[in-house]
Amino acid sequence: MEKRKTKGITLIALVITIIVLLILAGVSIATLTGENGILTRASKAGDANRAGTLQEQVDLWLLNQKTDEYAGNSSSSQSLEELVDDLVEQKLLTENEKDEILGNAEKGIEASYQIKVGEKTVKFANENWDGENKVNAPVLKAGMTPVYWDATGKEIKKGDSGFDENEWYEYKAAEGDGDNTESKWANAKTEDGSYWVWIPRYEYKLTEKAEGSEAGKIEVKFIPTTVTEADTDGYLVHPAFRNGSSNHYMNGEWDREISGIWVAKYEIGMEIYDESSKEWNKKELSEVETNDDSVQGNVATSSTIRAVSKPGISSWRWISIGNSYDNSYNYDRSKESHLMKNSEWGAVAYLTHSQYGRNGTEIAIQNKSFITGGVTGEATITTNKLQSTTGNESGVYDIRGGAWERVAGYITNGSANLKTYGSTTSSFPLVATFSKDVEGYKKLSTKYSTVYPVGTSDNRENNRTAYSNASTLEPNYGYGDAILETSTGYEGATGWFGDNSYFVDDDTPFFGRGGTYSNGDEAGAFAFSNPIGNPKCSNGFRMVLVCE
Repeated sequence: MEKRKTKGITLIALVITIIVLLILAGVSIATLTGENGILTRASKAGDANRAGTLQEQVDLWLLNQKTDEYAGNSSSSQSLEELVDDLVEQKLLTENEKDEILGNAEKGIEASYQIKVGEKTVKFANENWDGENKVNAPVLKAGMTPVYWDATGKEIKKGDSGFDENEWYEYKAAEGDGDNTESKWANAKTEDGSYWVWIPRYEYKLTEKAEGSEAGKIEVKFIPTTVTEADTDGYLVHPAFRNGSSNHYMNGEWDREISGIWVAKYEIGMEIYDESSKEWNKKELSEVETNDDSVQGNVATSSTIRAVSKPGISSWRWISIGNSYDNSYNYDRSKESHLMKNSEWGAVAYLTHSQYGRNGTEIAIQNKSFITGGVTGEATITTNKLQSTTGNESGVYDIRGGAWERVAGYITNGSANLKTYGSTTSSFPLVATFSKDVEGYKKLSTKYSTVYPVGTSDNRENNRTAYSNASTLEPNYGYGDAILETSTGYEGATGWFGDNSYFVDDDTPFFGRGGTYSNGDEAGAFAFSNPIGNPKCSNGFRMVLVCE
């Protein structure tokens, strides 16, 4: 009888079956999880969908902000913090993403104001925000060219073969205490050869100096224009960058939220056009102490006279406050040029003193008479670098020493000098009224000129007291201009670093800043004085541009 053979799976068949199953499983896993797998594509689709929804919400929020701004509202109906909290509640953002966007001091996370969702970066900030460097990128207009200097001091401008966008600027914070000379502030050059320095929008925290110390401490945090209220306790958004239209520009604000300002790198100089040579030549101004301005600088710009910000030339002095204002206003209307205000001077001074500037080290004095940049002869922009706000060639020069610099600030005390020296031809006048108005500071400031309180008795002490009292009575008033916050008195060396502090009064209703080279230790970024407004040998001026 024939035996029946038992049928079964051989070892070879089993191995083949397992291999086939593994191959099929691998194909299935790859189909699910590979680079183009179902799960991966689903995840990407989910990220893209979330990113798109986030972008829509942010765009709508930004549009509401712009609408509020044009309508004259000082702030959006929803703050950045409220928007982000709302998005977390909708589960469009996680708590970790919220911390990355807004920053979280307890976790040591700095604000980025942007988040990467999948392959898309959603910005919770204005279009100028540089997320990599965490600062507002410089805003340029026609005729402005980025420029920097290499290790040898050679000027490199955009368009040159060696220009590197990454070398243009780096607002670098100091590590620890001591002078910081590594921060590179952005520079630009206009078609007339003038140099300008970018001061980005920031919030700051100021610590008053302890008794006996030379200066307090200032910490700065760069922010986009969408941050209109300080997002860190104890900080204030600097008024030079804020929309003050609903506040009558009481702190020297602008008429909209701006991402930064361009400040003249040097005290302004004068150039005269030579018809025969077809060239612009620098104008030398005498240092003779006389009020006779007939052959000096009290003239208006014209087709043959222009204002420039250049090194190694005579600063434009012998000019009244009114002509300083008009010449600044008429420099370039497309760039909102204007005479520097106290708030803008304060913005430079505070950034200089912060960890992004000299980190508490005082600027070296500009003691080369009234020559811009403190250089003579063949001027090189890299000379006297410790006289700059960065301790290197990228900073602002002539802030300490050189000439006293007129600023667009005054008191409405009815002084005859307001009219005699402050009369202007611009559509926005420097002085709003020539009559006494003790309430003028509440209603008469413009984005180009700031009015200060007048005391019941018009002298330095009472006027300074009136300003101090108003700062306690008016909400968010009296900050950012490097006057009340950095000086304890109305006359003498009462400012930080022992800088000169002379408040405005009856016959001297205008403000001046910085001091001259002859003021020595009392000259500085925190110095202020009370010039009459008349053309003088020691009084110059500086301009500011707003390009957005």
